[in-house]
Amino acid sequence: MPADTAALLRAHPLFARCSRLDHARLLAAATACQFKAGERLFEAGAPSEHYYWITAGTAKLSSTRSQTAGPGDGLGAEAFADGTASDNRYLASATALTDVSALRLERGALRTLLASRPQLKSAALAELARSLGELAPPAPAAPTAGAGGALADAPLPWKALLGWLATMLLSPLAWWMGQRAGLTPQAAVYLGLFTMAALMWLFALVDEYIPPLIAVVAMLFIELVPARVALHGFYSRTFILLLGVYAVSAVVVASGLAYRLMLWTLLRLPDTPFWHRSALTFFGMVLSIVMPSSNARLALMLPLYKEMDASLGARNHSPEASALVVATFTGATLFSPLLLTAKSSNLAAFAMLPAQVRLNFQGITWLLGAAVVALGFMLVHFFVMRRAWQPGQRTALPLARIRTQLATLGPLQPAEWAAALAFTTFVLGAALPQWHQSQAAWLAGLVLVALMVLGLLDKSGFQSKIDWPTIFFLLCLDGFTDAIGYLQLDKAMLQVLMPLLGWIHGDLVWFTLLALFVTVALRLALPTTAGMVLAATLLLPIGLANGIHPWIVVFLTSLFSDIWFMPHQQSSFAQLQGAGMRQRCDEGLFFRYAWWLNGVRVLLAFASIPWWRWLGLDG
Repeated sequence: MPADTAALLRAHPLFARCSRLDHARLLAAATACQFKAGERLFEAGAPSEHYYWITAGTAKLSSTRSQTAGPGDGLGAEAFADGTASDNRYLASATALTDVSALRLERGALRTLLASRPQLKSAALAELARSLGELAPPAPAAPTAGAGGALADAPLPWKALLGWLATMLLSPLAWWMGQRAGLTPQAAVYLGLFTMAALMWLFALVDEYIPPLIAVVAMLFIELVPARVALHGFYSRTFILLLGVYAVSAVVVASGLAYRLMLWTLLRLPDTPFWHRSALTFFGMVLSIVMPSSNARLALMLPLYKEMDASLGARNHSPEASALVVATFTGATLFSPLLLTAKSSNLAAFAMLPAQVRLNFQGITWLLGAAVVALGFMLVHFFVMRRAWQPGQRTALPLARIRTQLATLGPLQPAEWAAALAFTTFVLGAALPQWHQSQAAWLAGLVLVALMVLGLLDKSGFQSKIDWPTIFFLLCLDGFTDAIGYLQLDKAMLQVLMPLLGWIHGDLVWFTLLALFVTVALRLALPTTAGMVLAATLLLPIGLANGIHPWIVVFLTSLFSDIWFMPHQQSSFAQLQGAGMRQRCDEGLFFRYAWWLNGVRVLLAFASIPWWRWLGLDG
């Protein structure tokens, strides 16, 4: 039956020129239907959720005048129109005059197809006009909230109003208090900018990439710090690394390699939700070995997630659809503290360690020190994925259809080979730098240039496939936090804190509590990278003064900087939202799991203390 459906799709006039990848995707959303004589296919005014192509029999289309449709005719082309199914409704009713066989295609798959082939919409709507002859009056629009007034006249929400008032009042107040506290004029101005950015993040007044961009532009405009400091992120290798990773991700998706890999994975894994989720999490774990950015890892994981989610077909906001989002996000972020190379802030803080400590804690030694946390994370996460959020009635995967989809794709195409080569080159090159005697960022740049020269990433793809807001957020944040050291604000904070910390007395338990408090307090206002780097800057001198091993200080700040409660604290969450998480995931379930993991991080930190003492790291 799937093979017959594939042949019908290839014979359809609208889809005849579509690619093999398009046909494989449509096959996942195609259903062969049978209707008895007199049975309705759809009603006028109902949401246009499906498009039908009659393969046998005759149907009557009733609008302002009646039309008949037979084999080879399409019905319900309203499903090709823009907007949601509830916004666009059927303009006529369709009734089977004889027994009818039809191929039914879901609206979501058609919208996905139109994203890459917009010209099909014109042909489909022309078909609709021909079938109706005269258009029936559209169904009345459903009333919307606030219909009594225009959206522009809606009052500003109280949270946003409070946030703007706090930003306008507290930012100048922070500048004034900084001057009164004896800070230099430049440091006092920076304190005002810092307060402004923190409040805009806290109240979610604008998109999260905007506050550091405002701060960087302000620092340049008033010449608060040199351009090499304010624009440090754009001077660094991070810029090229992110561009290269997003380029590889875009080509992996556009070539169809991600879709083929997803089908191959589903076909060979045990057909259970646990294995579907575990495949995504494990992929993220592997990428953590070589990729020092959760944003970059998530960019490479999202194509696989989207294709798997589309094939599994769970309903929106269901526990099983939400669990797949959780597994993807967790795979990209949960293991960041466990490896030196899994987090850019790990590398930044690592540079602050004494030379001998840096020599001793490269590679596998870092993971050895984090062994208790690593084991705990794996046990907890995979236990939850096994036991929680199971579907009430599990539907078996259509394995015959998946095999037909793979057969429809045929052998690997040249673009897929190029995408696979680019991905493999980058991952292996980042893992084994001794092969090319260069840094991962420069390798990413080489891959980026190669993809552009080969035409696999054209101008439109470079504009639309690269997550420019996330890149600007990370690069502006780099310069924003680098100014703290340049203006010596970190030293000023240490002078205030050191006399108040005599109660630690070199005790690792008390120091862990201090690291938790300082890191979480900073992270309330700062994103992950900035929060960890500043926390490590403050805590390293305190730890050395109390006989705490420097690696433990850095590891604790890395672990606790992953604790987050609000969206602005986690850039990967914003990236996930931008990828359409809200349409698929129950946000309440997602946040409950994320907050529950915060407690797990704290418990595992304290559980690691005996392990560190056994390793001789307690003094």
